[in-house]
Amino acid sequence: MEIKNSLTSPELLPTKDSERDISLLDFTLLWSGMTINIAGFAIGAQLYPGLSPMKIIYAILVAYLMVTGLLVLTGDIGIKYGIPFAVYTRACFGYKGSYIAGFIRAIPCFFWFGFQTWVGAIALNEVMKMLVGYSNVTLLIILFGAIQIINAIYGLKAMAKFDWIAIPTLAIVLGAMMFWLLKTHNVTIVDILATPGDNTAPFSFAVMGIAGGWITMALNSPDLTRSLKRSENYENQTFFQRNKNSIIAQILGLVLVGTAILLVGMTAGILTGTWNPIDVVIESFGSSKPVVLAFCFLTIVFAQWSTNTAANLLPPAYIMLNIFPKLNFVTSTIISGIIGIVILPWKFGNYLVQFQAITSGLLGPIVGIMITDYYIIRKQKLNVKDLYEEGGQYTYKNNFNPAGMISLFISFGIAMIFSDYAFFIGFGLSVVLYIVLMRTMVLNKYDQKIGQHIPFD
Repeated sequence: MEIKNSLTSPELLPTKDSERDISLLDFTLLWSGMTINIAGFAIGAQLYPGLSPMKIIYAILVAYLMVTGLLVLTGDIGIKYGIPFAVYTRACFGYKGSYIAGFIRAIPCFFWFGFQTWVGAIALNEVMKMLVGYSNVTLLIILFGAIQIINAIYGLKAMAKFDWIAIPTLAIVLGAMMFWLLKTHNVTIVDILATPGDNTAPFSFAVMGIAGGWITMALNSPDLTRSLKRSENYENQTFFQRNKNSIIAQILGLVLVGTAILLVGMTAGILTGTWNPIDVVIESFGSSKPVVLAFCFLTIVFAQWSTNTAANLLPPAYIMLNIFPKLNFVTSTIISGIIGIVILPWKFGNYLVQFQAITSGLLGPIVGIMITDYYIIRKQKLNVKDLYEEGGQYTYKNNFNPAGMISLFISFGIAMIFSDYAFFIGFGLSVVLYIVLMRTMVLNKYDQKIGQHIPFD
């Protein structure tokens, strides 16, 4: 009974149609809000001079289109079955094996929540210095972190509503920043694109540096799509019909918006040599314009806020509920936020691209195993009932799926040997290993009811 209770946390149960209240517009705003963030700006700046501007643009397009494809593939799990990432990994790794996959997934969430909270606190601190002449970054990190946690506790609908403020204001600031950067340095977009790079960074490394953070969301795509409205006839729709709104929202909110912010960051990196948006804002607008500066700084705060709630607090909160079933969503969200702050990720601000690339290599095998399990092994038909039952078909050997665990660790270990191609090697190898191991070690020993859809009771 203890295991059964641990598997049926209310927040992890499949969403009902009445709980699916996110529209196409809401979902587009949600993705735009997550994408408009200073991490993207900073990574765009740090890619130069390792690559030329044109190669950076190619890397951006390749990265975001690849991520969109992964998001749609994993997001179908949430649309069709209403279950989050933390629950689906029970099928891939076993009831307890899912803890390991979840812990790995939570690492970048903690890092980025803390880092982006720090950026927002720095911006707030600049405003506070202008208004009252007082500075206390530590206090503002705590206060800003607490505000974001409270917003996340109220769910995806509250996060999407907040994006109505964050997206337009940041779009204005980014446009103004781009204008002033070009004007003050007396250059044009054509001049920027013609700027030579030293081409010391591998193209694949740049792609994964850009995509790394969003590959984390490819894992947690079901956490978002499980709240997306769907057609009453969804069971008879094709894959693309069922996922149409998800595809549209992510092309608009991720690919287009993400490309724009990375290009502004790249321009700032080329012209100023810095990745810190606070320094770029001061250089662009000058300390003689306090009202403009205050607006820009507050907009930077909104940008971190809109990203952190959905991308960096919601996923680890669900993961912690899976690992520690006695927690509730409020408590797990608070703990996730605290961890992100106490690890002080801003100490590693000069190595964001490297962190993204390592992250992508770590998560590539999990993405590969998850997609392979859903599409190739189970053919999109799940025994949802057993995902929540003690002693169900996902018990495997001592609650660990040997195929999933072996594939994960071997793929990651080999991928790290070839760090510039870590994601591609880890992803591809995990697909092959998982298929072979499932068919030779697991399916002939543990009945997985392949091809059967058994709903949750």
